[in-house]
Amino acid sequence: MKILIAPDKFKHSLSAKEVCQIIGGTLKKESHEFEIELLPMADGGEGSAEILAIQSQAEVVISAVHDPLMRKIQAQYFIKEKTAFIEMASASGLQLLKKQEQNVLKTTSFGTGELMKDAVKKGCQNIILCIGGSATSDAGTGMAKTLGFEFLDKNGKDFLPTAQNLGEIASIKLPKQNILKGINVNVLTDVNNPLTGKNGATYQYAIQKGALEKDLEFLDKGMKHLKDIIFQQYDFNIDEFPGAGASGGMGGGATFFLKADLYSGINYIAETLGLDEKVKNADMVISGEGKLDEQSFKGKVVSGVLESCQKYQKPLFLIVGFNALKNKLTKEIKVVLSLTDIAGNQEEAIKNPKDCLEQASKSLFREIQ
Repeated sequence: MKILIAPDKFKHSLSAKEVCQIIGGTLKKESHEFEIELLPMADGGEGSAEILAIQSQAEVVISAVHDPLMRKIQAQYFIKEKTAFIEMASASGLQLLKKQEQNVLKTTSFGTGELMKDAVKKGCQNIILCIGGSATSDAGTGMAKTLGFEFLDKNGKDFLPTAQNLGEIASIKLPKQNILKGINVNVLTDVNNPLTGKNGATYQYAIQKGALEKDLEFLDKGMKHLKDIIFQQYDFNIDEFPGAGASGGMGGGATFFLKADLYSGINYIAETLGLDEKVKNADMVISGEGKLDEQSFKGKVVSGVLESCQKYQKPLFLIVGFNALKNKLTKEIKVVLSLTDIAGNQEEAIKNPKDCLEQASKSLFREIQ
């Protein structure tokens, strides 16, 4: 029996590669008859650059950058020949801040720009920027500042924008020297939200980055102001592309500041990794993620794997950290096993993810049998 194992990471617990290895290793111990292929997946969110780097055998590059609060840190990205794979979260991610430091009004994407600048200096001509997991809501203005854009207030003074002061931008000057000239930038997103409004960057994601309910109207107003300034000056609408609201508006900002193309991360990565062909050649498929909920079927890894399984009529088995859907599933999904159910509670599952995943894999073996 040919089994394809194609999961996402279990956020804050296990990488996609670790999930693959634990499930695959456990199943091999249970039966030598299985022919197992491991395919760690991602959807444009955290871990995506590394997945693409593994696939292309890219080299790790370490660079000194500024974190979301402008403190010096070391961040990594990857280079293969003249292509750089950059994870926004490695320089501007929520993971870099303690809970009490999370304040979306003051965080900046400046460090992401520094990673891009470093990649260009090293001769890269293509940049794949994966923008999930950010601590920011500055629509990429911090990144743009690094790359030479100037943001002027009403007195003509240049400043570093954050979500708190986007409304103070009176005009934007293009870089005197465009270091991205001739550079191809593709941006991968794991959501398709617009930049502004009730479904936009602010109302959907700012609270999980440290904003308060009372801040939301002010923050969305700042985002709209930036959009209007860019449209008035340059006749360019940064809110007309699906995914513009991804990562605090980095999606929309990137279309103007980087002249980037936006892609659905799961579609881009599935195509790059050859997911369809691998599903077609398998007898069954195993996938999963940290939390299975309504969002799982809107551009996440599980949705991409499910779509492929539906195309080739292959059975799909899921192992997840927590199952918030229960019975709302399609016929292709044969079983959903939850680490939380195995552990007895979510806290225990997060504390001992490897043991729980091994137990889940043994239970899955019994289901297959």
